[in-house]
Amino acid sequence: MIEVAEFKDSTPLLGDDEALRQRWDDDGCLYFRGIMDPKLMAWGEGLYREELAKEGLIDLANPAPVLIAEPTDTWRPCDRIGTQFWKEVVKEPKLVAILRTLFQAEPTWLPIAAHRSGYPSGPLKEGEYIFAGQHQDAFYNEGMNSTICWMPVRDVADMSSGTFAVAPGTHKRGVMHDPSLERNKIPDGAISPDEWRSAAYRVGDVVIFRDDTAHAALPNLSNEIRMSMDIRVGSSKAPQPVTGTVEAVDGTAVTIRTDDDDALVTVYVDDDTYIRDMNPQPRVPTHEVERIAYPGARVLAMAGEDRMAKVLRRNRY
Repeated sequence: MIEVAEFKDSTPLLGDDEALRQRWDDDGCLYFRGIMDPKLMAWGEGLYREELAKEGLIDLANPAPVLIAEPTDTWRPCDRIGTQFWKEVVKEPKLVAILRTLFQAEPTWLPIAAHRSGYPSGPLKEGEYIFAGQHQDAFYNEGMNSTICWMPVRDVADMSSGTFAVAPGTHKRGVMHDPSLERNKIPDGAISPDEWRSAAYRVGDVVIFRDDTAHAALPNLSNEIRMSMDIRVGSSKAPQPVTGTVEAVDGTAVTIRTDDDDALVTVYVDDDTYIRDMNPQPRVPTHEVERIAYPGARVLAMAGEDRMAKVLRRNRY
């Protein structure tokens, strides 16, 4: 069994804006119970199940998403849902109201959503480090200053079912990733096990956390696929990324037709730009930028006034 200290419930703070913002500043993460519309989430679960069944991973006759085949080569098959689900999730009034309180501004949703399928990982190995997937999203999305909203699409029965953990306060430690290590990971043990927080989440729950707060999916010791999603949002007061469709690539210049106003914006990449696919690993070298940014590709770029991109990433939506 996996045991992690229980997440502090922030739901009782709703209505006390000052206390909520203070906890946000202190912890860099908040956990709310039952704020999402159960009918909306049930619809989302149905969409997930249909996609998993198309891959032959589950049997729709079984109400539980028990894995019945080896995972396919499709990376996160539920991502084929595209905007169908997450564009409805971001309309949830309670979620939007919380973000307004935190930002003291309107939330601006980014076209980044992950419809995650947490496959069973098998029994724990002796000495296995359960936080091996720990990371800070800000490391892979420099300058974006985004906030992540994670939520279960189906109940997570207990902490051994591939639950989600966050380490409150780690947003105050700066970049914890070590470029000298494989995949630039956060060193094992850099965050003490007693710093982590998690829960047996129920549909309707939401974890909101800063992109520089360390988090990790824990091993899934059950025989069921954990269904969850996360979406990115920023403050309307903050600098906004360029999002749209690649029109042309000329060396290190990438011209994007923007979603907002159908304008053409050119950004530039160099060896300091974190060029990435939906999955941040492996990092794409500058001379291979067209693997990600080719005419017709959907991309997001975070660039300054000089249009030098700190991050260029391919999106599905």
